[in-house]
Amino acid sequence: MNLKKMITDYSAYNLSANRQLVNWLSNQPEEKLQKEVPSSFKGVLPTLNHIWAIEEMWCAHLFKNQDAVNRYGMRDLNSQEVFEGVLHRSAVIAEKVNQLSDEALIQNSYIKTPWFETNISIAEYLQHLFNHGTYHRGQIISMAHQLGFTEIPSTDFLFFSLTIANQ
Repeated sequence: MNLKKMITDYSAYNLSANRQLVNWLSNQPEEKLQKEVPSSFKGVLPTLNHIWAIEEMWCAHLFKNQDAVNRYGMRDLNSQEVFEGVLHRSAVIAEKVNQLSDEALIQNSYIKTPWFETNISIAEYLQHLFNHGTYHRGQIISMAHQLGFTEIPSTDFLFFSLTIANQ
């Protein structure tokens, strides 16, 4: 497997996992999506908004997107807006990743943020982005268990890969 295929597969997985999560969450009671639950963020919707915020930030940094929106510090979250936003940005990232060449993936890019300063490859930043989403989707699943949600989807990369392999 080459780098291009791996990163492209992960971008497709990220979109698929976010889509599964949003489809499932959109059938949950709004009051539970808004309810505070002990975690690194205050609940399901703030955690999903954080995933969206980070995807916006990385899309702006890596692809110089001018339409990225700043989601940091957002309060009074609207579930439909967050659902649509995270899916839109994940789809844009998947599309942009598909357009990258092998050479572009291995190019280093200097980035300085309030949290870090580094100069690593585009592929490494993307791998971090996809891993970040996986981490926080896991938190959402844990919160969902605490809130009594049922029929929780499996958003594991392995099951995504098996689905693709069997098509």
